[in-house]
Amino acid sequence: MLVAGVDVGARNISVVVFRDDKVISSVLLTSGGEGTAASRVALAAALEKTGLEPTDLQAVVATGCGGESVTLAQRQSAEVVCQAKGAYFLFPSVRTVLNLGAESSRAIRVGDTGRVEAFAKNDKCAAGSGLFLETMAKVLEVPLEEMGELSLQAEGFEEVSGICAVFAESEVISHIHRGVPKDRILAGLHKAVVGRIQEVLAKVGVRKDVVVTGGVGRNRAIVKELADKIGQSIIVPPEPQLVGALGAALIARDLAAKSRQ
Repeated sequence: MLVAGVDVGARNISVVVFRDDKVISSVLLTSGGEGTAASRVALAAALEKTGLEPTDLQAVVATGCGGESVTLAQRQSAEVVCQAKGAYFLFPSVRTVLNLGAESSRAIRVGDTGRVEAFAKNDKCAAGSGLFLETMAKVLEVPLEEMGELSLQAEGFEEVSGICAVFAESEVISHIHRGVPKDRILAGLHKAVVGRIQEVLAKVGVRKDVVVTGGVGRNRAIVKELADKIGQSIIVPPEPQLVGALGAALIARDLAAKSRQ
């Protein structure tokens, strides 16, 4: 059976097309702020790789903060459920999922069968999110995708409070004016971000194995700092931004199977 999962995030839209027990196509696009049109474009792009049409799909499930904009979806599913299902499908040993997205950080405790047992979310302060890193990249005039690598080159770090994104930005500007090297500032910023992530993680606890999903998972400095803090290795999928869409596709597969009965 052919199904699809669509994850509409604050910055990107990801689509996973699933047939039977295998991912046959995937796409990650910038949403551009228009979820309905962008989700159709993303879904069409994913299907184009397979030579199939939207009418060939037996079920579509949407998730993410803009999931309601996916008009082709038969169902919307909670982000934490989709992140957990996607991570468990890829790594059955996972017991803790950290979803580090553009606007928020989520810690999810996963049971032996992949079900969500508990979760916590931080969306009141941007300091633990991708948007925070994006803002700091602009302030420091460093490409977002290079922040992590530059941070790892630093000898020492310059402390950034991380209490509030606005205050952190002021601190960073102050450090720049004092001539502090950018790599040291970045190292301090990454420590501040990990501190915020740890606060969320502490609410559900850390159980091995830990899988990080979401765009921030591409930042090696964040992953390394977090692994050092919790004292265990962290698994990052090859495409961490597709995990939510994968989970939605798995739910769509179950939905299609039920409709056949």
